[in-house]
Amino acid sequence: MIDKINANPIGVRSSLKPANQVSFRGGYTEAITDGLKQANAIRKMKSMKRFEGEIGGILITALGTGLVAPIFIGFNPFVRAPKGASEEEKQEVRNTKQYTAMRQPISAVLAMLFQASVQKYIDQGLDKVFNDKERAKKVSIYKDQQDLLTDTRVEAMVKEEMKNEKKPSFIKGLFSQEARAQRKAYSEKFEARVDAIKEERINKIAGKFQDTGYIWAGQRKLDDKTTADLLKKQINEYIDDAKKLKKSPERIAFYEERAKVLAENEAFFREKFAPIKDLIAAKDPKANSEATKLVNELLKDEKVNSDVKQVLQEILDRSEDLRAHRIGRTLERIDTINAACGGKYDAKKYRKALNHRNTILDDVITDLTKTTKKLETGKLDNKFIQGIIDEVSKICNINNRGKDAKNILENTDTFGTEGKDILKKIYKDVTKKYKDLVKNHYKSWNQIVKIGVGVFITLPITCTALNWVYPRFMEIFFPKLAGVKKDTVQKEQQAGGDK
Repeated sequence: MIDKINANPIGVRSSLKPANQVSFRGGYTEAITDGLKQANAIRKMKSMKRFEGEIGGILITALGTGLVAPIFIGFNPFVRAPKGASEEEKQEVRNTKQYTAMRQPISAVLAMLFQASVQKYIDQGLDKVFNDKERAKKVSIYKDQQDLLTDTRVEAMVKEEMKNEKKPSFIKGLFSQEARAQRKAYSEKFEARVDAIKEERINKIAGKFQDTGYIWAGQRKLDDKTTADLLKKQINEYIDDAKKLKKSPERIAFYEERAKVLAENEAFFREKFAPIKDLIAAKDPKANSEATKLVNELLKDEKVNSDVKQVLQEILDRSEDLRAHRIGRTLERIDTINAACGGKYDAKKYRKALNHRNTILDDVITDLTKTTKKLETGKLDNKFIQGIIDEVSKICNINNRGKDAKNILENTDTFGTEGKDILKKIYKDVTKKYKDLVKNHYKSWNQIVKIGVGVFITLPITCTALNWVYPRFMEIFFPKLAGVKKDTVQKEQQAGGDK
């Protein structure tokens, strides 16, 4: 039995899931994130997702323009009075730099007002074209969103559904813990509804694809060549992820060495980690703090050998909220090693198990690669594409691969024992590829429209508003600088007139 032999030993950092969580769709999941040392940093980065897209770019640019640019303009060492200039002339240069620097925050505010505010209306206008059945059928099928719906359209639908559910303002959230909790609850509910609608749309298109053999956009069907290309991309993702699950000779050597350390010190780990295991089982919130305390104590113990201390240090290197989890994984890893060796650790059996696992994955990769070759050389039509999908589903069926493969691949997202479920998932995965294709084509058009509006409409308006607002703002709030600048301009005009 080689159950979960692909799970990484403690201390090995990998972007792959354990065997019972493998996803052949690529990308990180919560399970993977929680296993990384940088888990907290990743979660914080995800919380900044709201700054994605055009509005996020405008806000970040405005922030830089309003806060950073004035510093470099106001204290620019390369702009200074000429050598031998009087103190009055030097002060005039300093005033000019400060006057110019103050223009940046005003420019940033106006940019946010005019440029960011118009984004919403551009999206609404485009949504009326690409989501509407009658209008969308007149555009390219690669931009037709009538069945998928754009993200902005889905979000607008959910906002309408939740219009009676009040969300506390951002300002209230700054001063009230209750308001912050309400905002969080509202946002989570909003995102869940958005995801549910998107999932429903994908399932509907995928179901029709499976029933008819075609991906439909309204009354139009996607051409066979494009469908075959999407299928090939999806199969290649399966292949790439299978390759990542393989163990290189260097990694196998490392796993053997680590397995030896865990096996030779099994009694120590089981005894010392038992209290933490009990806290984990009881879901005690003190599990991580107790784990940290225990590991620190063991690291100071001179009786603990260096190999064990290396394992302990790797646990301590994790963020504190993951240390109890890593202790639990260490004990699970010992069980996995023993199971792979037939009950008791044996270096030869363990090496053989790892190599045999690679052989099974090689067979999967070879079989999947053959299907991509057929897509490159075969006659692309509806019947042929469905035949390839059927073939891929059989390759992914654990029942067709023997006992050892079942122990490795059971309970994964792609591999399974129910042919109809595997088949359904493949059609859904290809449909998601179709969604990405349409989204990319639509995004390109969306950006072209927004650039055009920005260059020919909002930018001229912003510049005109800036030229009108800025001198008046300075006269009200910084009269000294404004007066100096006005006097300078008048002197220059007078000097020019005298000449």
